[in-house]
This record gives sequence, structure tokens and C-alpha cells, in this order.
Amino acid sequence: MNNNKKARSIQGRWYKINKKIKKKIIAKYHKINDWKMDPKGYFLIAIDRKKKLLKVGYCVFKKLRNKTINEMVAIISGTTAIEIVNTLIKEKYISTLQHSADMGIELCKAELALKNKLNYIQDKDLEIKQK
Repeated sequence: MNNNKKARSIQGRWYKINKKIKKKIIAKYHKINDWKMDPKGYFLIAIDRKKKLLKVGYCVFKKLRNKTINEMVAIISGTTAIEIVNTLIKEKYISTLQHSADMGIELCKAELALKNKLNYIQDKDLEIKQK
């Protein structure tokens, strides 16, 4: 292939993929304006270092008069982000694509923190110190 021409296809792991790009998009996300609460509830993520587990508390909320009541109604434990996020989806604890993506990202961070002995705080960047 001529080096001056852009490749018209790429070789994926299993397939040859034809490049027919119709649109290029610059990704952007505003943590406050673009975030939407999942009506099914929310999750609290923690690391159990002794048992080498990720733990997720599933919380629901309901209005009672002028008060909001928050209750943790399930705890999901596992060793990997993928098994937990798929369990959350199977159990129908997540109702939006945005929430699924967010949980995948957060659980991946928690898994990396657990495996690499890093501090994990939900919704914060991991701090990786260079040696």
C-alpha cells in the first residue's frame, strides 16, 4: 500500500474492518450537567482487602412526606468489575446505559486499586504514585 494514502481497512483481532468514517466526534462530558440519576437507585462501592473482594451496596430511595429515605437493600460481592457489573444488570438494579457505563468505570478503578494496593475513593481519580 502507498504510504501517502490512508489505510482503507484495519485488521482487527478476528475480522478485517473496512473504514467508512462518516463522522468524527469530539467526546465531552460535564460531571454536573450531563449526569442523570438512575430511577432504580444508586451504588456504594468498597474494597474488602482482607477477603480480596469488591463490594457494592445497592441503595434505593423513596419520598416520605417531605423526607427522602435511603435504604441499602442488597450487597453484591465479587472479584472482578465485569462480573459485578453484569450481575447488577442481570438483577435489574441498573436501568440506564449511562449508569451501566459509570458502574463499569468505577468498578474497574476499584478492581485496579484492589490488585495494586491503591487507595480507592468512589467518584475520585485513582492516585498512582510513580516510583
